[in-house]
Amino acid sequence: MSLRGRVSWFEAVALVALGAAGALVVAGQASAVALIALLVLIYFVWMARGMIVQARRYRPVEPPGTWAITLWANLALTALGLGAFGWYLAGGGVRAWVPFLIFIAGVIALRWWRRGVVARLYSWRTPALVLLQQGEYRKLVRELEAEATAGRGHPDKLAMVALAYIELNKWDRAGALLEQARALAPDYASVNGALGSLRRHQARYAEAADALERALRFEDSANTRYYLGLCRFLAGDYAAARPALQAALADPTLLRTGQVYGAFALGQIAESEGDAAAARAWYERMAEAAPKALPVLEEEARRHKQTPYGDTLKEHVRAMQRIIARRPLEEAKGS
Repeated sequence: MSLRGRVSWFEAVALVALGAAGALVVAGQASAVALIALLVLIYFVWMARGMIVQARRYRPVEPPGTWAITLWANLALTALGLGAFGWYLAGGGVRAWVPFLIFIAGVIALRWWRRGVVARLYSWRTPALVLLQQGEYRKLVRELEAEATAGRGHPDKLAMVALAYIELNKWDRAGALLEQARALAPDYASVNGALGSLRRHQARYAEAADALERALRFEDSANTRYYLGLCRFLAGDYAAARPALQAALADPTLLRTGQVYGAFALGQIAESEGDAAAARAWYERMAEAAPKALPVLEEEARRHKQTPYGDTLKEHVRAMQRIIARRPLEEAKGS
């Protein structure tokens, strides 16, 4: 791998500046204190750059005042902490502990404040997820849509309401909400995950996979990776489906339906490649969680009946049931 592939342009410039400063110190053209100051400054700029990037990720879902306080407080505290450390290295002695203790107290206070802010900002999420999991899609829409669309809109809430509309087969409304959400937060995992769900239900599997890959770039998730692999599988791209599904099934946090449908898909891929032993192993894994997962998949197929995705899901559920039904016969023959 080239140096360019490992080091960003900022890091490269910082390394050159550090090397030049070190050379000046060795040559007696600059003092050690100057080198310490340069090191502290470079490290602060590097950390500040990361904080600004992180802050930009969450700006669409936080009130402007909350967002600004968080960003500027983090920058100020970082400058104070690094400055105190640099002062200590430069010979500040015990006096450098005063700003450092202020830095520690400030970090604790900021984290305490952020804990309360986050609890208030995301208090809606758990009740909404419960409604979604319980199939209370109309209730979720009634309770959350007005909040989601108020003002310029809230991308996370818009995505949640869009998921409910998808399950109600109101895809045009879901698409309109997701367009609004993407205008606010085009890179958000929740937004692209919901868009991937919409495209999957529309049987536009390649587009669904593209949206899910964008979601994974923002935030890694076993369930997102599973849906990516599933969409690749449904699109017939088995080579791309296999690694995504295997990675998802290796994560214990994957939903039970994902464990079952993902194992079935991997079994189908193994069968298509003529690997009967691997297919049998995946089907055995599928059968372990099937009793609780298959009814959920059947219900999803009924909910989306007379749609290409719903018909495919129904066909796959029947195939899973046939595989499970014939397993005792195959085991008896093997013995």
